[in-house]
Amino acid sequence: MIILKEFLKSLVPILEKIPEVENPIKEIPFKDKLKWTGLVLILYFIMGTIDIYTAGAQIPAIFEFWQTITASRIGTLITLGIGPIVTAGIIMQLLVGAGILNLDLSQHEDRALFQGTQKLLSIILSFVEAALFVGAGAFGPLPLMLALLVIVQIAIGSILLIYLDEVVTKYGIGSGIGLFIVAGVSQTIFVGAFGPEGYVWKFFKSLLNGMPDITYLLPILGTIIVFLMAVYAESMRVEIPLAHGRVKGLVARYPIKFVYVSNMPVILTSALFANIQLWGLALYKAGFPIFGEYVNGMPINGIAYYLSAPYSITQVLADPIRAIIYMLAMIIFCILFGIFWVETSGLDAKSMAKRLSSLNMAIKGFRKSYKAIEQRLKRYIFPITVMSSAFVGFLAAFANFLGALGGGTGVLLTVSIVYRMYEQILKDQITELHPILSKFLKK
Repeated sequence: MIILKEFLKSLVPILEKIPEVENPIKEIPFKDKLKWTGLVLILYFIMGTIDIYTAGAQIPAIFEFWQTITASRIGTLITLGIGPIVTAGIIMQLLVGAGILNLDLSQHEDRALFQGTQKLLSIILSFVEAALFVGAGAFGPLPLMLALLVIVQIAIGSILLIYLDEVVTKYGIGSGIGLFIVAGVSQTIFVGAFGPEGYVWKFFKSLLNGMPDITYLLPILGTIIVFLMAVYAESMRVEIPLAHGRVKGLVARYPIKFVYVSNMPVILTSALFANIQLWGLALYKAGFPIFGEYVNGMPINGIAYYLSAPYSITQVLADPIRAIIYMLAMIIFCILFGIFWVETSGLDAKSMAKRLSSLNMAIKGFRKSYKAIEQRLKRYIFPITVMSSAFVGFLAAFANFLGALGGGTGVLLTVSIVYRMYEQILKDQITELHPILSKFLKK
């Protein structure tokens, strides 16, 4: 552990030379945050229309799943989407969560080292995953020089997204990762429902022909069901009564949301499964079917097959064992990533107790001490982390089985991300109208 940490410290001179988006020198007004968010969104859509030079490749069907999860557009500058960013996050969280990388993320120095290493790893993975895409045949057979050109183009597009994510995080609303996912999934849902070949028009066409086909409405119905379930889950919370240490009679409530871990476990789990399929296809084409065999770019057996979602009730009934294994894997990995995320993002009981203690707050009915608050919060945070992670994993898998537009996972992520962006918008507006609340809300 110590050796690995010392190795990371030896990378500091390299990390310091990596360009970064400067932190704002003053509080960003809400209108300016909207402008920066809108500008980044426009740039994202523009990048999604710039085709890379591939001499007219045919994209295998397996990469459609990658597009939904990583907010990408295969064949354009955003072919990799947020894949390298999320994959780097998965690797770093696993290293810290498993104790292999001994970093105390409550310390500024260790947190800066963690974030810097994650960014460097994201840039490296931009080239690695670009090479995997080309090697897996995403663009068909290419001559060596053209393959290298494609890899460089894809990697540069991914690196640009890394910096656009930084711009949104520091100057905009929410995060770039969330913004790109919402943009990609929303576009997919709209085109799937109302596009020229959308399900709505297909249903009306069958209705006019005198043979109404209800199956065309099932993906839309599945999308609505997942949307309502996700919104209801977001509104659930446990409220812990608090008392101020100095002002007698002043009582407040500390809300712990049921979806405490937000959408991160689903993002990380889905990205992990997508990487397994990507690596599996690349290795299979290289003659090493470690993750399973593929036909027409789709896994037919092995780990990659069972970790790929059945996207309709028909596929679920055709192979229920696959559906069960996929759902269990989704739930288990969401729980693991949920626990890791809470520990590495400062949402654990210890970190939250420090924040409440710094505000001179105590849990009503208990003595005022940091340890008392921590012990009380442990009774809530860990069980809710496990339950909420399992729930979002189950809901994502269930939504995939319904064939929801944009993918069940995509719909769930979109609802969760939009809900949190809405909360941040309210918070920003409140702090502008009532500046005295600004310091309290930041804490």
